Amino acid sequence: MKKHSFEFPADQLGRPGAVKAYRGNKNDYVTPVADLSGMAELLTNTPLEAIEVYSQFGQDRLGAVLINRAQGWAYSDRSGTLFIEESEDNNSWTASHSVAVKGGVLTASGWVSLTKRYYRFRFENGNQKQSEFVLYQSVGSGGDMAFSYTDVIFHENAAEAGEGSIFSAGAWKKLLVEITGTAESGHVAFWGRSISGKNVPIRGIKSDDGTSAAGTSGTEEVWSFDIAGFKEIVMEIKSISGGSLSIKGTAFS
Repeated sequence: MKKHSFEFPADQLGRPGAVKAYRGNKNDYVTPVADLSGMAELLTNTPLEAIEVYSQFGQDRLGAVLINRAQGWAYSDRSGTLFIEESEDNNSWTASHSVAVKGGVLTASGWVSLTKRYYRFRFENGNQKQSEFVLYQSVGSGGDMAFSYTDVIFHENAAEAGEGSIFSAGAWKKLLVEITGTAESGHVAFWGRSISGKNVPIRGIKSDDGTSAAGTSGTEEVWSFDIAGFKEIVMEIKSISGGSLSIKGTAFS
């Protein structure tokens, strides 16, 4: 397992992205340095209007070094969705991976293996105008893609019942979820969504005793799930009282 570290430009208040976008409107080629680029390149820091979309120019993977993977980070004060898309002709695009970006949280896509000639990053803003927005990319070539991961935030200090953030499962195969908080009572239901879009109970394995269940009323617990084939994963807080719950996880292949 490799550990990769990146530095993000910041302003005096510690907010990411306080620099002019490097790429601008250019359609230039990014060459990875050694095995990984080692740096995150700022694609844009221009806030989006409600439901506005940012689309990067299509990037040709065939150059001095063959790019075989890409990773994105997005930060916004409003929620939206980050997509990594691919194309054979730089015209018709399909999404290879997507991740929900919660307002105020720097969110990583995780490394995504690229198989078509062109790739691009696209961000769809939600129904509220942004005041802050930054989008970074990093690209890589060669190396071992056997292990990759991305962090997921389903709920952060939630004090009310609800589905929270919905995770787009994409090509991820496994999910590790940690439930913490101060709630005196509550119940979390584990759901998966397949092609029908309907909630289907999924059973997780509790780490400390191997218990299998499709939900829990406990806290300070860790659960593991097999999510291969599901399109979306939902950790729904069905009920809660006397405090809050945070539900976070890591998806990996």
